[in-house]
Amino acid sequence: MTIRITLLGTGSPMPAPDRAGPSTLISAEGEHYLVDAGRGVLMRMAAAGVGAPQLSAVLLTHLHSDHITDLNDVITTRWVMTFEPTPLTIVGPVGTKHVVDHLLASLGPDIAYRLAHPEGPD
Repeated sequence: MTIRITLLGTGSPMPAPDRAGPSTLISAEGEHYLVDAGRGVLMRMAAAGVGAPQLSAVLLTHLHSDHITDLNDVITTRWVMTFEPTPLTIVGPVGTKHVVDHLLASLGPDIAYRLAHPEGPD
């Protein structure tokens, strides 16, 4: 079995034009695991040839903002690209469920609009 580890971003909380936020992609046997969801993670995943719908799970090392800042984008993009009701597994330290619940609540208006208008904006 081949395991591929791709450093998607190694940046700090300070924005830098040449570094994405902390995130790592682990791929093996057709499964893709995202470790942390720092700034710019989806663009870096796309460059690595993996889309949000292909993620098997997201693993959060800790809940600092620079490690979770694009988690909402990962969740939304995965759903928008497939409209599959399959939930994304997100694993992390104590407090992760609280963070994810609040992210989903903040996405509520967008999700409701997309469900009511699946064909897109007029």
